[in-house]
Amino acid sequence: MQLTIAADSLRKLPEGAVYRGKSGQANLTVRNDGSGNIVAEASCDSLQQLVLWYEEELTRIRNETKNNVSNDVQMEEKRPPNRMRTFMTGVLAGLLAGVLLTLKVKRQ
Repeated sequence: MQLTIAADSLRKLPEGAVYRGKSGQANLTVRNDGSGNIVAEASCDSLQQLVLWYEEELTRIRNETKNNVSNDVQMEEKRPPNRMRTFMTGVLAGLLAGVLLTLKVKRQ
């Protein structure tokens, strides 16, 4: 697409007025912003549709992920092992093993 405008015409353009050009799905808008700058904005309908589709798809995936995470994750509280209980279990297991070995040795 090509839009040819004389620079002098752009500078004399009243505020709010624009030059527009269109070729197929491509659009071009050229304007004077009032402070001496020339602003050109281009867009393409098919790209805008693609961006909208990706935004909707991203929103859908985020919502799905949020729902799946909240349904799949089950919180389990783990406490550190009680050291005294572990120690007492070891002492009792040692005493029991000692008694059983002593009985076995005395029988032979």
